[in-house]
Amino acid sequence: MSNEDTLPGFQFRALYPPLRDCLADENEANAEIALTACRALTYLMEALPRSAIQVVEATPIFLNKVKF
Repeated sequence: MSNEDTLPGFQFRALYPPLRDCLADENEANAEIALTACRALTYLMEALPRSAIQVVEATPIFLNKVKF
């Protein structure tokens, strides 16, 4: 498993916008893509804790997707 020590130069800021856009897609046909983007954001935050600030910005998008 990767972490901040093994990925010192990983540019998570470049990866975040496309994942956020996939998560924000309103098309119900792309639910699997949104789920995969959510998982990728979760794994990104787990592997690189410094990316948490970016992932937190996607929280409102995620909460809009969740149906209570």
